[in-house]
Amino acid sequence: MADELSDKLLRNCSQTLAGLKTGSIFNISDIPVSVLEFEIAVLSAKLNPLGIYIKRIRSKKNNSLIYVYRRSQLINDLCNDTACKILRSFGYPECGATEDIILDGRVDFLMKRLSDYECFPHEIGLFLGFPVDDVEEFIRRDGRDCLACGFWKVYCNKAQALNTFRRFRICARIYENAAIEKRPVESMTVAA
Repeated sequence: MADELSDKLLRNCSQTLAGLKTGSIFNISDIPVSVLEFEIAVLSAKLNPLGIYIKRIRSKKNNSLIYVYRRSQLINDLCNDTACKILRSFGYPECGATEDIILDGRVDFLMKRLSDYECFPHEIGLFLGFPVDDVEEFIRRDGRDCLACGFWKVYCNKAQALNTFRRFRICARIYENAAIEKRPVESMTVAA
């Protein structure tokens, strides 16, 4: 099981592990939640010191949605004025006493939104490190009329986004090879 979770991280979270992206999500099936939580704790002990955090954010039937993120990057991303405005519009908690309290409250609220809706809430892009202007336009246009589509739907700065997509694909190939070679996930994680 630990090998399966590590493999999933390498194959689905390469850009986050490499420090190119704030967060990644992936689905893992047919593993009891108690076993999964234990394995997340084991991997977290290795990855938290490198700035990577892992959280099960939704479970339905035999599937669990796993969120892997760089805590310091997420704090920066969610403190952006436009991001704060978007999150407020969906009922997320306001800024509190410390950044950690704010972040934990917002991740917990995202978990609630995920459990309340069948689809992903539009603001999830903010938690994954998508450009805030693209997230804002995606919400405003209800996902229509984008300039390009790759790792996210692009509404602004198309050339920059296409270059980022190219870098993400290269990164994914490198981490795919690492998964095939059974490299330890912590050896492929760039420290924050």
